[in-house]
Amino acid sequence: MSRGWVIFLVGFLTFFLGFGAGAVFNIYLLAIKSPLVLNFRGSLTFISSILGDGIILPVVNMVAVSFLLNNKKFVSKLNIVLGIIFGVLITIYFHVIQGVKELINWSMPIPWQWNFFGFWHMIYMFLVASLLSLYFIVLLSHIKKNKKINKEFVFIIVGIVIFLLLLKLDYS
Repeated sequence: MSRGWVIFLVGFLTFFLGFGAGAVFNIYLLAIKSPLVLNFRGSLTFISSILGDGIILPVVNMVAVSFLLNNKKFVSKLNIVLGIIFGVLITIYFHVIQGVKELINWSMPIPWQWNFFGFWHMIYMFLVASLLSLYFIVLLSHIKKNKKINKEFVFIIVGIVIFLLLLKLDYS
């Protein structure tokens, strides 16, 4: 598979797993008048889902994968394992915060009880957090060797910060 297709596939999968599938489920549940979306906020009511998972994170992940493909020499088994460990920790952190603060929605309608949508989003979040963790680990190796920060860094940081601000807005 060519480099361009890999980057496109990452963007598409991020869009589909993070926003597209949830949006389709949300529309279906609205059509059948499911209490899950009538009584709780679904993905189409979160700006962080629509803009963040639908646009920002797919583009951020595409830029991160492009950087990783350009810097394969820094992608080691250890760095992949560390990326996965950080992905697990980030995912646990956000889900513990959701449970502790009782931030209920269609994926966790009762505090600490995630349903299918909650587990779907948990897997998606783990994959994105692991990928971006790997990006930052490889970036540190790149900076150490080349003594400079790549241009993608600012774009990725700004994208993540905007996404987190949207998330904060959704829950404030």
